[in-house]
Amino acid sequence: MPQEGTCVSQTKDVKQAEQIKLRNDELDWAPRPTLGSADYASPEVWQDEREKIWWGDWVCVGRTEEIPRPGDHVVRDIAGESIFIVRNETGELRAFYNVCSHRGTKFLDDVGGTQTARKAFVCPYHAWTFNLNGELIGTPNVKESEQFDRSDYPLYDIAVDSYAGFMFVNMSGSPSRPLIDALSDGAETITAFERFRMDELRIGVRLVYEVAANWKIVVENYNECLHCPQVHPELVQVIPLFRFGEVWDEETKDDGNWMKEGASSFTPTGTSTLPPLPGLEPEDYTMYFGSYEFPNLMLNLHPDCVMYYVGYPKGPNHTTVVSEFLFRPETIAAPDFAPEPVVEFWDLISKQDWDVCERAQTGVSSRAFTRGVYPRQDRFLYWFNEEWRLKMGREPLG
Repeated sequence: MPQEGTCVSQTKDVKQAEQIKLRNDELDWAPRPTLGSADYASPEVWQDEREKIWWGDWVCVGRTEEIPRPGDHVVRDIAGESIFIVRNETGELRAFYNVCSHRGTKFLDDVGGTQTARKAFVCPYHAWTFNLNGELIGTPNVKESEQFDRSDYPLYDIAVDSYAGFMFVNMSGSPSRPLIDALSDGAETITAFERFRMDELRIGVRLVYEVAANWKIVVENYNECLHCPQVHPELVQVIPLFRFGEVWDEETKDDGNWMKEGASSFTPTGTSTLPPLPGLEPEDYTMYFGSYEFPNLMLNLHPDCVMYYVGYPKGPNHTTVVSEFLFRPETIAAPDFAPEPVVEFWDLISKQDWDVCERAQTGVSSRAFTRGVYPRQDRFLYWFNEEWRLKMGREPLG
């Protein structure tokens, strides 16, 4: 089974090549097309996405800390397929379809958090029992004389791995590449932020949003700030570059952005009582970093905490977005732990985003809309669309 915590550093060559590409684009950028209306609204495209993207490669499903002990497990809906992730008796992560191998009964209910199975799972229909490795160990009233071999009927296994405390599953049946290769594929990668020691951080706050928009609109909104001066008047006071509709100056390392002068926390005032994360680079304590991992992890790193979104699409026009805030465990345990300034600021920004995402979904679903246009400030969206085309087996536009 895969081991947790595999590490890799992003190569300088990839970053330098990306910066050269950006500068060249600045000289010769011409307006480029968005995806088409059907790509955001069509049930047929959604069905194709399920097979090629959500069930075809690595997808984030939460944090390893959610299942700290043997028997602890969580249930997830991945594009309409119910699965669960469990920690076995030796501490390894295992993942399975939420389907009994007897007659296909849904095994577990999603209660919205961690559950504990002790040492075995019992099907609620005929009481077939499986251990934490998915092996069938109990079949009430099935006689040995029937030549029934329990080892032939385990639960349906799914590949699972982790990095920096995040759990990922691959439902393809035979992953074409290890998780670390998927995470390192491209110029933007969470592997650039090992200094934040995210595997040591813990969830202090969780918010869940139901967004009536296609998952790609949520991702595209995250990856651009052309909307920021209009939609986020509070945010652009904290990140000055965002006033100009840009998300990166193309020079600051790790795609970072400077906060306003004197700011040391991602709050409207630039301050909070949260202690800074230890061991960062000196400039990190005055910066904000964002990093996207295809298809559903959107990471935001701050001097004193980390916030991320994990998107779970429910169809072509709905996405459940889980927003969680990570802190040092000793920070959470402190009697004066006060995350509210950061959490409330992000909650405001998130709700502003979800409103315009839902408006966008309504618009792209109109019979009048065929496709839109990307100016250069939207270049990261165009590159996301190119990656999406490749995953879908389409020709990139170049």
